Amino acid sequence: MSRRTATPLLLPALLREKCPGCRRGSIFINSGILPLRDCLKTREHCPVCGQKIKVENNYGQGMNFVFIVVIFILTAIGYHLLIGLSFKDNSIYYYVALSVLMVIFLQPWLMRLSRVLFLYLVVPYRKDRQ
Repeated sequence: MSRRTATPLLLPALLREKCPGCRRGSIFINSGILPLRDCLKTREHCPVCGQKIKVENNYGQGMNFVFIVVIFILTAIGYHLLIGLSFKDNSIYYYVALSVLMVIFLQPWLMRLSRVLFLYLVVPYRKDRQ
């Protein structure tokens, strides 16, 4: 009797940056974001299933812009609820500064997440690739 392996769940595999084809192999060469110059280096093919990972150059950049806009909107809502936005006390400028700093700080993670999400949208999961 052969032992079947459990199907990896979508969300944990996505957050752990695993291959969308098999949800087991790693997409990126480095597991972390440091060193920053190497944080976006991806494998050509998945080491587990052989799925082509580099589907095009600079893939996922559109989603990165969406994430930036979402951060600005969520920061505006949170800032308005906690402190309030107004031109009278210059709080709008503090909001913009806070949002820009958040986007700069989160950029390496956002870029990696946008690439992974793009791959999960274009590459289907196949059970036979395990």
